[in-house]
Amino acid sequence: MTTTMDIVFEALAERHRKDIIDILNYYIACTTAAYREKAVDFAHFDNFLNKENVHIGYAIENDKNEVIGFCTLEPFKSFAPFKATAEAMYFIKRGYTGKGVGSRALARLENDARRLGIRKLVVDIADDNETSISFHKNKGFKEYGRLHRCWRKFGKDLGIVYMEKEINSLENMAGEAEQPRNLPERIENLEREGAAARKL
Repeated sequence: MTTTMDIVFEALAERHRKDIIDILNYYIACTTAAYREKAVDFAHFDNFLNKENVHIGYAIENDKNEVIGFCTLEPFKSFAPFKATAEAMYFIKRGYTGKGVGSRALARLENDARRLGIRKLVVDIADDNETSISFHKNKGFKEYGRLHRCWRKFGKDLGIVYMEKEINSLENMAGEAEQPRNLPERIENLEREGAAARKL
């Protein structure tokens, strides 16, 4: 049975550096959820703060202000014609999975994506990670391809499963068919709204 936790989403900031990298390095060392073989150093966190790499990123904190995960909404490609597609990523700290945190992280990213005019989310998953594949299927993602035996970790050959989900942008829901514009401005507006909400 899934237990609902009290959590908050904080925009990624310098104070989250150690906790986020520690979580990521656990997944690198112990799972195929992260593709890397070697741990990353704390400087790697700078990638999450780079607006060219990440549209929006959050540290997920519990009611004790402990970081229990993180999630990001990232460009699918760096080319402008792909700006209506984004990649979702989330890692939940060991001991906090299965409690609805991942579902709420995905819901948060989907909502932000809609507000940014993004219409499609994509994820890629190691083909031995049946838990993640099932999770995304249950959240409306559909498999659109597989790359078999394309990488190796922990002494075994692995593939990648590619999944996608169509989401209705707020523009489309209002009946507007125009392409998303002014993405950097929209991201700044979201960040300002989040900062204002934290002061309430």
